[in-house]
Amino acid sequence: MTKKGIFLQRKFAVVLISSLLLTSVFSCQRRQIKIPELPSDRHQPYNFIGQKGMVVAAHPLAAEAGLEILKKGGNAVDAAIATAFALNAAEPFASGIGGGGFMVIFLAEEKKVTIINFREKAPSQAFPELFVDKGKINEQWRRSHGLAVAVPGALAGWAYALRKYGTKELYDVMQRGIDIAEKGFAVSKTFSKINKDEYEKLLLTAGTTSCYLNEGFPYEPGDLFRNPELARTFRFISSKGVQEFYKGELARKIVSAVKDNGGIMTPEDLALYEPVEQCPLKGTYKDYTLYSIRPPGSGGLHIIQLLNIIENWPIRKWGHNSPSYIHHFSEALCFVFADRDHYLGDPDFISIPVIPLTSKQYAAQIVSKIKSNLMLGYYPFGKFNGKQNDKENTTHLCTMDKEGNIVSLSQSINDFFGSGIIPENTGFLLNNHMRDFSTDPNSPNAPRPNRRPVSSMGPLIMFKKEKPFLALGSPGGTRIFPSLTQIIINIIEFGMSLDEAIESPRFFNYSSRGKAQNISLESRIPQTTINSLEAIGHEVIIREAFDKYFGGAQGIMILQAKKIIHGGADSRRDGSGAGY
Repeated sequence: MTKKGIFLQRKFAVVLISSLLLTSVFSCQRRQIKIPELPSDRHQPYNFIGQKGMVVAAHPLAAEAGLEILKKGGNAVDAAIATAFALNAAEPFASGIGGGGFMVIFLAEEKKVTIINFREKAPSQAFPELFVDKGKINEQWRRSHGLAVAVPGALAGWAYALRKYGTKELYDVMQRGIDIAEKGFAVSKTFSKINKDEYEKLLLTAGTTSCYLNEGFPYEPGDLFRNPELARTFRFISSKGVQEFYKGELARKIVSAVKDNGGIMTPEDLALYEPVEQCPLKGTYKDYTLYSIRPPGSGGLHIIQLLNIIENWPIRKWGHNSPSYIHHFSEALCFVFADRDHYLGDPDFISIPVIPLTSKQYAAQIVSKIKSNLMLGYYPFGKFNGKQNDKENTTHLCTMDKEGNIVSLSQSINDFFGSGIIPENTGFLLNNHMRDFSTDPNSPNAPRPNRRPVSSMGPLIMFKKEKPFLALGSPGGTRIFPSLTQIIINIIEFGMSLDEAIESPRFFNYSSRGKAQNISLESRIPQTTINSLEAIGHEVIIREAFDKYFGGAQGIMILQAKKIIHGGADSRRDGSGAGY
């Protein structure tokens, strides 16, 4: 019998004997309670307003955790790390200490933007054909296997940021995360659906007694989710220090879990991991300046590319999500993905032509090739003369404090519930970010020792005439940078509020090996627009009206003239904000 059949059979059995069930002996208890969060089906502009500070995140409890730190005198960095710990407890399927990411920080007093790169690394024994099994790519090895686990960087990155730019101690910013894991919360529709979608993976890797299954079954909306093991892990880290994760007892458990599931991570891989602080990547769009992350985070680079291209078109005249706008944007994406496939990798090991790729001149070349009423059919990568020496499913949160400091932080364990692997008695999930490496052994993004895989994340901060204007980011894999670009355009060109821009219908297209793929559209886009796109030659896939496929953006907009901070949170997930 298939796993799905077993699930249905067991589910039916539970219904028959539900009246006889005793209290669960597992670490996560099941009972129905009232859901306190925002309704996941709100799908209406919902602005969070503050004057002194703001936190937006993918779960209300996480936003409240960050706001509590701000009110206690913490700065934006303190609040961001508190929110990140709280998200590990409240949105464990999307991020946590078993993953990694990137952080953009604006330091108001210094008028400086800096980047902290805490992206995971490949183990030292990785090699280009890592996922080849009997001559074929083994997809299970890339998704739910020890080989899928990259060396986690989240905890090292958070601790680095807190130590250098924060004002609070690690113990202080972890308390709400501990409380959430210990006391639990009501499962939302979003959590429940994702839990059901990933049921087979969790059953395979975590087993029926896992906290991430409720007595062996997926959680239903309203069930109480608790994670006492994660609470104990957090307490252990807060008292013993982050070094225990990389060199101590937790490190031993991580390596053991990875190896027990067929992986190759070693104690030295964890012990040698360090985050990296970098200068930001800078781009412009009309009167706006954008700062974002550098490769191997590709989102910032590709957002700049797209904005450079769009700047050449009369998109206000075309109209929001008009056939012309979607067609031209989609054609631009095909060129961007060709560049991504050809050039992107870990810049510590390969040369990436960042400056040419993000130049206005290169954007103009792409614009000259795109036809207004015709798909090109083939999209080559850019070619640049001379050697280049430039050194230049996830969650997102933004924080801003009363001094004007801002953090835009994206982090992930990759697929929902990551690899599904949980180190013994720890309560946290390990990532499957090795899947972000290419399966082509000749790719610049092929698995190799100690390399960071290419990421689509694009946390950013935008300025208008040197004043902070927008902090923004999103999960969503390769949909991240197209979605963020659409949100930016919705605000700047189509005059939307932040939450209107986030909630607006989205679309996505890409190219593979130079060939265009189907356009994915949310179903709220009118049929007349779909007909026009199909007449040009686009093949269209219609997705749900508010589809998690397009991520879950979170943002902060600063209205300088009114001295108001607006928070925007995406209802495609359980986004929420908290300001004061």
